Amino acid sequence: MAAASPSDATYRAGLGFLLVLALCSAGCSGRPSSEPETVTDSAPPAALSVARVVVDRLQSEDHVVLNPVDTTGTDCPSAGCAQAVTTDRFEIMSFPGTGVAQRYAADRGLRQIASLVVDFAPTVPEAERDQLWADVTRMVD
Repeated sequence: MAAASPSDATYRAGLGFLLVLALCSAGCSGRPSSEPETVTDSAPPAALSVARVVVDRLQSEDHVVLNPVDTTGTDCPSAGCAQAVTTDRFEIMSFPGTGVAQRYAADRGLRQIASLVVDFAPTVPEAERDQLWADVTRMVD
């Protein structure tokens, strides 16, 4: 085997330095390498869209006309929800977690499943409430 020339040693030292730099950058970032970087234009968190998805599915699958309006800006600051959608028959709110939803619903006597809370309009008959609730829980389960 031929002896290494000074340029080979310099090349190896440079590669070694780059390898150490790359490992340090990945390992010293304070964030596990499997954790994704934060991207500002990514899709919204799940809690932000769950309420609207349920309403949209009720309308498309069950052919219910609900006339939904996103009331997140008016209802969520005081309620602590991530999204609120008000329809002709109910308001559905999605919360950042199940525990928050449970507390909010229990304090007000509302129906809750997972991170969703449903508040039916007083004019909705009990039988229709039960049917809509069964449809909501079917979609969440």
